[in-house]
Amino acid sequence: MDVFLEQVPGRTRRPLISQIGVSHPLRATSIEALVPEIEQLTEHGIRYVSLRRQQLLQLGEHTLQEMLSDAGISVSCVGFAGGFTGSLGLTFDQSLEDTRKAIEAAADLDARFLVLLPGEQGLHTYNHAERSIRIGLTNALYHARRRQIRLLVPTDTVLGHQKDHFRPRQCPLTWVERMMSDWIRPMIVVRGRNGTCHLPEGWRQSLAQGGCLRICHRCKSYERNSRILNRLLSFLSRNSGMSDVEAIAAE
Repeated sequence: MDVFLEQVPGRTRRPLISQIGVSHPLRATSIEALVPEIEQLTEHGIRYVSLRRQQLLQLGEHTLQEMLSDAGISVSCVGFAGGFTGSLGLTFDQSLEDTRKAIEAAADLDARFLVLLPGEQGLHTYNHAERSIRIGLTNALYHARRRQIRLLVPTDTVLGHQKDHFRPRQCPLTWVERMMSDWIRPMIVVRGRNGTCHLPEGWRQSLAQGGCLRICHRCKSYERNSRILNRLLSFLSRNSGMSDVEAIAAE
């Protein structure tokens, strides 16, 4: 489950509750499975789904887009690309080209986000890994701005193992902010049973500025964390009278 704001921050005065978008992961890998899943999503009033790039190959991009559109469902997020330090088995140049293709695919689906796995430190020195990742993200930003796609950098692993994630020395939210672009935002990944869903300080401001919260559906604590997130959404709903979305950060 992903939570994000539907409107671009700072450009709307709509009540906050009407701006919150919730997206559910699309699970189908065949047309036979997609038809009943879309029916179920429609019955529950779900308007957004996230999907993996592999599903585009399995389902067919145009077929998938047509079936979702007919049901009034949009693609919020496509995952994933990146791995600029070789964590996805690609060279640096190959990862740049693969990221460009992923941005094009996400744009063709009218998605709003693409998840970028920065890569792990691995055998690199910290400075070399960070430099490679920042160069990769900067290159991706050029294509993302052109196609109006926001890039999401996870604050934790999204593949269930540590090798897809570079761990910055400072707060991950701060590390992403240092990219100095509205087109690249943090994806705050929630997993496990520790504390308040592992939500870092500054999560409200991150959401208000175009970031995203993801409850990892592969986590054994998915149901528990989803309930916690629903309570957070209720909290935001009670503040729907706020005149500016930036007021989330002041709570």
